[in-house]
Amino acid sequence: MNAIDEVFAPGGPIESALSGFETRPGQLQMAQLIERGFLEGMHTLVEAGTGVGKSLAYLVPALRSGKKVVLSTGTIALQEQLYTKDIPLVMRALELPARVTLLKGRNNYLCKQKFDRMRSDRLIAPSEAMQRLWEWGARTGSGDRAELPFAPFAEDWEQLDADADDCVGEFCEYFADCFFFKKRDEAKYADLVVVNHALFFLDLAMGGGLLPPYDFVVLDEAHQCERWATAALTATLSRATLNRTMRKLHRSYALPGTFDADLEHGIRGLESALARVPGERYPVQANEDAGPALEALRQTLYKLENWLHANWTSALKKQPANDAEAERRRDLAMRAILAHQAAIDRAEAPAETTIAWVERGENDARYEINSAPFDVADFLQATLFARTTSVVLTSATIAGDRSSERGAFAFLKRSLGVRETQELIAPSPFDYSVQARLYVAPSALNPKLPSFSGMAAPIVEECLDRSRGRAFVLFTSYARLHEIYGLIRERLPFPARLQGELPRTHLLQWFRSTPNAVLFATATFWEGIDVVGDQLSCVIIDRLPFPSPADPIVRARIEAIESRGESGFDRYMVPSAIVRLKQGFGRLIRSKKDRGLVAILDGRASASRYGATILDALPPATRISHLDELDGFFPS
Repeated sequence: MNAIDEVFAPGGPIESALSGFETRPGQLQMAQLIERGFLEGMHTLVEAGTGVGKSLAYLVPALRSGKKVVLSTGTIALQEQLYTKDIPLVMRALELPARVTLLKGRNNYLCKQKFDRMRSDRLIAPSEAMQRLWEWGARTGSGDRAELPFAPFAEDWEQLDADADDCVGEFCEYFADCFFFKKRDEAKYADLVVVNHALFFLDLAMGGGLLPPYDFVVLDEAHQCERWATAALTATLSRATLNRTMRKLHRSYALPGTFDADLEHGIRGLESALARVPGERYPVQANEDAGPALEALRQTLYKLENWLHANWTSALKKQPANDAEAERRRDLAMRAILAHQAAIDRAEAPAETTIAWVERGENDARYEINSAPFDVADFLQATLFARTTSVVLTSATIAGDRSSERGAFAFLKRSLGVRETQELIAPSPFDYSVQARLYVAPSALNPKLPSFSGMAAPIVEECLDRSRGRAFVLFTSYARLHEIYGLIRERLPFPARLQGELPRTHLLQWFRSTPNAVLFATATFWEGIDVVGDQLSCVIIDRLPFPSPADPIVRARIEAIESRGESGFDRYMVPSAIVRLKQGFGRLIRSKKDRGLVAILDGRASASRYGATILDALPPATRISHLDELDGFFPS
């Protein structure tokens, strides 16, 4: 086997397989370090900015290892890119045969039993949308909803998906030919298993069973890991979760109608109580009316549990072929009921052990209660890092303050519970000093001032004039977005759109295809967006993106840090802002030919100690103090 530096060398296997490939020192250093980690059993942290080519840098050592490797990404779209494009390329280059599978959460697959039973119960589909699902279900070979040329309605797909709460497993007559179980069996024998973070961390939270045993793990987009791990450990109680459980029970059992009425009464009472405290998010403990409303719901769930225990055979709508299937259906139904009881218990647990918060959805009348652990570090240390020989954590934005005595990766290590590591900040192939300019507004522009929008709007206009549009204008809040957009929209000579006017994918298509376009947007456009070339030449950011200190999770984590005698602002708020700001910056320079401006409208970045720390962590663009320094920067 060739040395790994030979794989990436000029004239080597990767160059032969990939047209236009250029040797990049950062990519080679990353691949060498990961291979060393695999061989010596070490965890590896790598920040690999845009252009380093991190996918190839971890795929080459993963395929060369001869071990079972799980590759987890932030989204299903990135999963599919690895599976359909990047992995086949590396396999061809290395001439290494490998068994590779892409595994998604089970609700991405069609359930044959539910599909056939629905069609046998009805002569015609209940809607045109369901008819399209039926036609697809009759011909699909994979059962993967990603094949669908349209997005099915959530409640339509729920009636057909392979969700765990409806699955009787080996007692199903379709078990041997089940789309999901065939994929899971395929994963048992695969060398590389490609998953997403939602599935990976859910497997950890469940104690395994969703994924086969593995030797090594690569977690791409690792800056998202804390969020996904927290989500996997979060218990939720809401109208949506209760209604979903009741729909599943009704599909299997002839339930008395009184339960629907009692639960509707209970959830209305809970929503009414939760609405008495203002705010999008607040701790459950802040609402003294929540306790009695939760107790009323608990009593209804107890009655439902007792009824199911007494009637699990006689109330079945369809008698199964054997008692074991009936018992499995009872266990699934009971698990759903008990999960809601546990969610109530966790919501009422002492604040020292759990963060419990109320969250309001888009519709003000819809509330949910969530409960999660204070942090996920101990959980991940015990379930992942202590049990796995080598874990690779990589992203374009996981390094923080490089001058910190604790190291640039201190925030990530503390958040995720990873201890002994080898670390690398891979050098970028881009010359940011030539390709990028960084403008920071004067200190007088403080986002906390009422006059901020009026002062910032002319700067936004001048930036857009100099870049001739071709810009993202990114905000940390919808209110500020609408305020500044309202001030300048009639004055812009460029085509402009506002997030929400079109679906996200359509907005991106519009931006990429419209000359001199300007997009005003918020959180969902801070990361994961790839616009190569001069179509995106300017990114304007309204303020340093600190987490909201009013958020119950943020508050609890800051309090935990301060209880150890440390600064919550320095140890949590500043590193969080660095990661987020680097994501926003990363939208700009995507190739060696790109040139662009990042403008930060928050004057605190130029006038504070923490602002200097945050700016020092950004890519080394040439800093400018006045926009007239852009004369001649953008090609005419």
